[in-house]
Amino acid sequence: MALSDDGTNAMTILVTGATGNVGRHVVEELLGGGHKVRALTRDPARALVPAGVEVAAGDLAVPDSLASALEGVTAMHPDHLRRRGRRSAAHRPADRAAGGQSGRPAGDDAVER
Repeated sequence: MALSDDGTNAMTILVTGATGNVGRHVVEELLGGGHKVRALTRDPARALVPAGVEVAAGDLAVPDSLASALEGVTAMHPDHLRRRGRRSAAHRPADRAAGGQSGRPAGDDAVER
């Protein structure tokens, strides 16, 4: 794994839904694992996240709003791309912006252990 800007192996992970019931636990686990966490939210002023989490403004339904949130991101936890086994229609633009790969699991060869 390549070193991050600060010389560590920490990944910068963008978490959608970081303030929700599932996303907040994802954020805690990632922080506990030593990763840098960036929370995507439509309203950064209202986002309640743990200390050390970077908050980025953006909306998954508006791909043009995601460029700065994705800058320097190593991985993404797309908490809201799947709804009841299918992609949420509201979030298809974000999936297209990620090359159609954001809702697919990484293959074993793509994941460092």
